[in-house]
Amino acid sequence: MKYYTFGFKTFILGRYGSLLIALILLMVMQPAVDTQLGKYLLEMMFVIVLFTGLRAIEIKKSLLGFEVLLLLVSLVLNVMGAVTGNEVLFFSGIACRVIFMVLVALTILIDLFRGREVSGDTLAGSVCVYLMLAVIWGYIFLLIEVMVPGSFSFTQGQARMHLWLSREFFPFFYFSLVTITTVGYGDMSPVTTEAQTFATFEAIIGQVYLTILVARLVGMYLVHQQVDNTNSGEEAEQRE
Repeated sequence: MKYYTFGFKTFILGRYGSLLIALILLMVMQPAVDTQLGKYLLEMMFVIVLFTGLRAIEIKKSLLGFEVLLLLVSLVLNVMGAVTGNEVLFFSGIACRVIFMVLVALTILIDLFRGREVSGDTLAGSVCVYLMLAVIWGYIFLLIEVMVPGSFSFTQGQARMHLWLSREFFPFFYFSLVTITTVGYGDMSPVTTEAQTFATFEAIIGQVYLTILVARLVGMYLVHQQVDNTNSGEEAEQRE
């Protein structure tokens, strides 16, 4: 019996490999940033994530043009907001980032469910969508805290967090990961209706995504395995 295995090379160098690497680096760098230069480098890292996400998708030119425009608008708004000190511009740029990443995640997800076999690229794309969900919700939580101050409580102290630079995104990204994995440490909690509602949605979506994705990947693997075994049997019969 022949067993089908995916290639590790395609997992790293496939269409979604660069996006996966960028997302992992973003996670690793977030808590390590404690200098002004580091904050700018982190912003550049996030831009790389956005562009690698744009590279990964395969869509019609009209929609691709819209997403490029949306990405550029988000970057311009962030730069203008940082330079002028205008919080409305800065957080409008973050909102555009969220919309862009939602479109990229949906495009990757549709591509995954259209596939017919499990490959390294398929697995990389699956992980990318899961991590992007955490990033998206992290920024949503950040925007909620900006619009409704005091939406979150912290057991490490109740001092208001400075939400101006990207470094302050990490606590919300951390909370997003804890929520989507349903770990729930309790060191950071949603206390307003808005925050609690979105936290609940993230927990549900995270579990539903994993359940449906695992079922889909297993089904794709079994079908491909069955086709391989059938072809191998036919080839053996022909040789005989």
